[in-house]
Amino acid sequence: MFNEQELSFSLNDSPVHSVETGDYQLNTKGRKELEKATLYRLSHPLGEYVIEAGKALPTPPAELVFDITNHPVKISVVEALKGKSGYLILKKLTIESYETEEYLLFNAFTDDGEPIDQEVCEKLFNCQAKVYPLKDWSKSVEKRLISEAERHVAANIAKSLEKNNRHFQEERERLEKWADDLILSAERDLADTKAKIKELKRQERHATTLVEQHEIQLKIRELEKKQRRQRQQIFDVEDEIMEKRDQLIDELEKRMKQKTEQETLFMIRWKVV
Repeated sequence: MFNEQELSFSLNDSPVHSVETGDYQLNTKGRKELEKATLYRLSHPLGEYVIEAGKALPTPPAELVFDITNHPVKISVVEALKGKSGYLILKKLTIESYETEEYLLFNAFTDDGEPIDQEVCEKLFNCQAKVYPLKDWSKSVEKRLISEAERHVAANIAKSLEKNNRHFQEERERLEKWADDLILSAERDLADTKAKIKELKRQERHATTLVEQHEIQLKIRELEKKQRRQRQQIFDVEDEIMEKRDQLIDELEKRMKQKTEQETLFMIRWKVV
């Protein structure tokens, strides 16, 4: 039995081996916590079990009557539908490329043919509803729901591709700027060392003593070692840039191999009272 005031329930027979029986309370701010009650979250093993069990239930077409009149919070967009009825479909879209994206896509319309947008559909399901068996189901209605849902799915796939393309272009531009900065910095350091060597060689030609020539030659030798290290550093930087470019190309190829899967979760006739 669920206690509406305390938002709690007692579990007498656990459906999950790792879940203990006893009292559970929903995680709601502003409510007094019950002593010895386990906090019930969706991430709790019992919550995960309930979600998976709910997802596995069959969902044949049905009629849902949403109660906005007794809803404790004002939802203007749903109140605008009071007294109206229509049809609704919910699809789950999964896009797998570089990463997995999941979308729940609503499509709905009133009996007058007026479309209902995604946000309103989402808010509609914040209301309590009673479920009734559906006596008949129009094939023409089903055809329109499926057709509109397919367009919704196609639009989201196109949006995902556009987002992936924009992400790739941004990463490419960031990589090119980073590469240019690295090469420029390394080449600037090398040019500075070359200029110092050139100046020391000029000084060597005008040196008046062997001691002075020797000191200058030691400096030149150290700078020439530095120059070789700097040249190697440029090669190392170019190798690092090539590695980053290869990673970016691999990412692009993964994004291009986009796989999509769609599932119809349910179709209903709805009414708002």
